[in-house]
Amino acid sequence: MKKIVGIVGGKGKTGSQFAGFFKKMGFDVIVSDIGTKLSNKDLIKKSDIVVFSVPFEKSVQIMKKEISACTRKDQIVMDLSSLKKNQVEVMNKSKGNVIGLHPLFGPTTNKKKDLNVVFCAGRCEKKVFLEMKKLFEKLGFKIVVMTPEEHDKAMVLVQVIPHLKIFLAGELLKFSGINPEKFYDIGTPMYKIEMSFIGRIFAQDAGLCTAIVANNPYSKDLIKFFGKTSKVYEKLILKNDIKSLSRRFSDVSKFLGDFSEKELKESEKIINKM
Repeated sequence: MKKIVGIVGGKGKTGSQFAGFFKKMGFDVIVSDIGTKLSNKDLIKKSDIVVFSVPFEKSVQIMKKEISACTRKDQIVMDLSSLKKNQVEVMNKSKGNVIGLHPLFGPTTNKKKDLNVVFCAGRCEKKVFLEMKKLFEKLGFKIVVMTPEEHDKAMVLVQVIPHLKIFLAGELLKFSGINPEKFYDIGTPMYKIEMSFIGRIFAQDAGLCTAIVANNPYSKDLIKFFGKTSKVYEKLILKNDIKSLSRRFSDVSKFLGDFSEKELKESEKIINKM
């Protein structure tokens, strides 16, 4: 008899995407969502593997509400949120084996292989964790194993900084009143790439994008440093202090070392394909 995967939020884009993945693994898949006859609690009772694929900004709230239904020790409880520490802590209140997943790709990706997924073990038997990891690897996924804390700290660099930078760039565009498309004909390749990413982020859900920055438990110190450093740059630029600005630039360049040269070459490849 096939095992059943139940996806809470399975009608959404990511939920539907992972329903397809689990079907390819050989599981039967059932879903609950807004408007489905099957309730979240009934889905959980029927499922051998429970997957929470819910709006990120509401993930902890929804899981807290539903997790008490996960009463079977032989169940696997998973989620697909962009953060893991708080989510895994909530799932650990279930009776089952807990694995937090973070797919490092969106539901619209066209890639069929070499997609990365972070696996974060909660309270989970090693055998169960390795079996699930192997199933994903058989489909061609690259699995990155981290603790929930390691993951969320890494996401400060991977998600919080890029999103915060784009939020501020968008605010600057709004303040200037400039339509970025007007400058495409005189824009450098780097300008066009930057504008593409600004447009990409602001075309997405506001709740999701802002929660990525605000909800990371390790982002607070970064935000304080960002504000403090911005004020330093404001003073140096207003004084036209090229010497101090250059010194700060050089300090960062030395810190990055060979990484800068490597990425210079990689970015040239991207630019040459435009």
